[in-house]
Amino acid sequence: MSMMITGYTEARVEDRWVDIDFFVYDQHSELKIVPCIEGHSFAYDALEQGTSMYWLSTAPDDLSDAVKKASASPDGTLIGTDDDYDHFWFCIDGSWFQKVNLNMPEHCGFFPRQAIVNYLSNPAENDLDLEVMLSIEGYQALEAEVKKAYQYFEYTSEWSNRQVLRDLKDAVLSRLVAFNRSRNLQRHDKAISLSDVRVVLLRE
Repeated sequence: MSMMITGYTEARVEDRWVDIDFFVYDQHSELKIVPCIEGHSFAYDALEQGTSMYWLSTAPDDLSDAVKKASASPDGTLIGTDDDYDHFWFCIDGSWFQKVNLNMPEHCGFFPRQAIVNYLSNPAENDLDLEVMLSIEGYQALEAEVKKAYQYFEYTSEWSNRQVLRDLKDAVLSRLVAFNRSRNLQRHDKAISLSDVRVVLLRE
């Protein structure tokens, strides 16, 4: 059975954690959380290698009610607590999202022009082959006529660790913006920032 990792976005509001993820009604008219990230071992590896994710010895005592409900076993108990060795909890603090810069491409160099055309026409089907990428030095060493077949290109694969992290950060930011837009200004509700946010993750 493959590993599954699910992440939820929580914000500290008035000294308690609340879930700020989006919610949808499924086909059975049941209200469900839309996690900020869901994936298998590939997503977990990207988080482990690219973020400040840290392991929690048990489920957090201060989990939001919504996350507790979404992470409950059929008998209603919260999974990942003491003596449960099949589920593990992790956390990424909001400070990581504040500091990380994921704008730079993962790869940059010279690719065959036709390969770039194929990739741009259908990125999901035509991933660029890094084996054919040339560095600046490699490109400059080519004959003038051969150079015409190459083009400089900055590239981040849809299946790369960086794209997983970009998608996660975008998901967290969209939730933060939506939460702040929902504030009741007449009641003087305060806006939250990334410093008020955390992502709690359950690995199963």
